Amino acid sequence: MGFIRRSVGRIVNYLALDESLIGLLAASVIMSLAGSLWGSLLGLHITTGLGIPVLAFGLMGTVQQMVSSLTIFPSGFLSDNFGRKKMIMTSTVFSILTLATLFLVRDLPWLFLVSVFQGLGTSFLGPSISAYIIDVAPQERRGQAYATLALFQSLSGIIGTSIAGSIADAFGFTCVFGIALGLECVSLGVMMLYLKESLGKDSVKARTTRESYFGQLKNGLVMLKNPALLAVLFGIVFHQLGLGIQGPYVAIYASNVLVFSLPAISLMLGLQRLGIFLGHFPSGKIVDEYGGEIAFAFHIFVTSPAMVFFTVGGTPFLAGLDLFLWGLTFGLDNVSRQKLVAKYRSKSGTATAFGVISLVAGVISLVTPTIGGWVWTSFSPQTVFYASAATNVLGSLPLFMLWLRNRNMKAGVADQQDELAIP
Repeated sequence: MGFIRRSVGRIVNYLALDESLIGLLAASVIMSLAGSLWGSLLGLHITTGLGIPVLAFGLMGTVQQMVSSLTIFPSGFLSDNFGRKKMIMTSTVFSILTLATLFLVRDLPWLFLVSVFQGLGTSFLGPSISAYIIDVAPQERRGQAYATLALFQSLSGIIGTSIAGSIADAFGFTCVFGIALGLECVSLGVMMLYLKESLGKDSVKARTTRESYFGQLKNGLVMLKNPALLAVLFGIVFHQLGLGIQGPYVAIYASNVLVFSLPAISLMLGLQRLGIFLGHFPSGKIVDEYGGEIAFAFHIFVTSPAMVFFTVGGTPFLAGLDLFLWGLTFGLDNVSRQKLVAKYRSKSGTATAFGVISLVAGVISLVTPTIGGWVWTSFSPQTVFYASAATNVLGSLPLFMLWLRNRNMKAGVADQQDELAIP
């Protein structure tokens, strides 16, 4: 028994898992399971099941990005002033509305409500979860805390993605949506009962007294004058551009071009999720030790060959292996951007900082799903993935340059200290 307790203690310590994070972890894992069930096959349901054109599906993605971009800064602002828990629960309510709409609606333009609710759910969730971890985790443990949350989300995502195709093939997409809706309701219940508010009333009053709401907005926008933060923003924008061009069309490409069955597509996407899951184990340690700049740049760069190789995956196994290898680096993306925004955020509130970055990146990249749909219909399905690869190469360059600059600055400081030490 003593050995078991020590082993569990070491695991908990490594994962940076403490009482304040357990409620968030439980709720987010259930949300991730629900989202992976229906999100991975939504494109196939819209284009194949409902007969909506690919370009129209791309426009739905653009509407989702636009809604998310326009509301993500206000959501961070509200989170900094009224609490993280309220915003996270509101995000879950929007997810429930998304699934309810999929039950009730079968044609355009009403299907755009799905995109609107998806965008609101995304914008209300991201900044508040990131800020929640910063509130409760010490500086030296944040990388591991982010990695812990992403790791368990990835595990639930593997399960949901891998079985979604089989459920849809056997019982239909409606059954998939019904199961996901039930899980979202359970997640909301967990939040109500077990998620503790991380933003104390004293800190809210202090922030409100110290500066006006306009002052918080001003401090958030001032961040963009920081050259280092601009380099991070450039990398995030181009990476989102690249992923946004091809992301909505991976399952559609596998079905229409590679002619994979629904269960095979789910297993392929499950392998990608498995790679993401395994990659999160070392990601926190890597980012904490080597820095978010080089880790993020590496992930963005390797996305390019992964997208090119995917187009020639002749079997579900080869295509899944390609996505699996790319997924191994995804933890570096998730953890790096959290640490880099917190590192260079200047005077702004934590959630406000994430909101500003997401707002700017989202506005610039909101047209990417439509671009992907246009490229698909005007050129070829393969060209969608080639365009994504080129865009990601551009996104990695400023982060490599920022890493080199910081490395040279540290070397210069070390040389000065050595000179001062010489008598």
